[in-house]
Amino acid sequence: MPSKRVLKGLNAVASPPTRAVVTVGVFDGVHIAHQRLIRSTIQLAQRLDGTSVAITFDPDPQIVLDPAHAQPALMPLEVRVATLQALGLDWVWILPFTTRFARMTAEQFIRRILVHRLRATALVIGEAFVFGKNRRGDMDVLRRLGPWYGIRVVPVRQVRRLGAPVSSSRIRRLIGLGELAQARGLLGRPPALYGVVVPGTGRGRRLGFPTANIRLIPQVVPLRGVYAVTVRLAPPPIRGRGTRTAAATPLASGELIGGGVMNLGVRPTFGPGPMICEVHLLGFAGTLLGRSVSLSLLARLRDERCFPSWQALSQQVRRDIARARRLFARLPRLLRS
Repeated sequence: MPSKRVLKGLNAVASPPTRAVVTVGVFDGVHIAHQRLIRSTIQLAQRLDGTSVAITFDPDPQIVLDPAHAQPALMPLEVRVATLQALGLDWVWILPFTTRFARMTAEQFIRRILVHRLRATALVIGEAFVFGKNRRGDMDVLRRLGPWYGIRVVPVRQVRRLGAPVSSSRIRRLIGLGELAQARGLLGRPPALYGVVVPGTGRGRRLGFPTANIRLIPQVVPLRGVYAVTVRLAPPPIRGRGTRTAAATPLASGELIGGGVMNLGVRPTFGPGPMICEVHLLGFAGTLLGRSVSLSLLARLRDERCFPSWQALSQQVRRDIARARRLFARLPRLLRS
């Protein structure tokens, strides 16, 4: 059985895997269309007694090619990689996307990456996938060049929901509009926010509801308001280059901390301030300071409001917590999301 590996860098592959079956993409969000690609890759690799490989890029090519129009990520690299692994891939190879890399033509990518580095047996790819310099590589190019290089090209049909293709861009729009249920349907899991727990002002504790204050990474954020969430420890950043063996778990440090109530906003009751993200964890008495966390957005409880006093705010927070508890009690599977 192939070992589970994460490789980072153009020269990270010291020796090619056995009968590599490869798929390629940014895979931001690892949504249900990505999951179909990954499952198809794994199934073919298993039939061939080979190695399933996903190639992804860091940063997102759009950041390099068109930074003015680059969209925020749905998840950080380390979560993307851990989620890909959780689907059962043998290898995840992270290629640095640079201006020099962007000048590589479609045929050069096939020859240098798929043939010379991986000795790929098959390439599993979405029908609309394009690659290489000026996006000149497409399915027609692959069908022409694949057999020449001994690579079987396996197209995978688009996944459509509600009359439109599933895409990361569409999911970003839904999250930004607060359409969490639709975003969840396209992702195959709740949308999430990611960040690091940092010291706060202690205002929540003084109100009787201690909170973990989260410094969010740059990402898609939903509408300001109060949310029922589940909190997990997130995997550490992927640093440096080279190869490491990694277990195929949903998150490298994916321990479920529990359910909570999250406020995303500017705390207008206390006057003008910056956008903050804070979470009151239900039944948790430890500390998460300095830890990376993921916050799965299960339901939007209400808009952010300005209250006439801290006492009125405290009463509302109690109602928010009670509502979240009823939600978790009625749908306990949410606590595993």
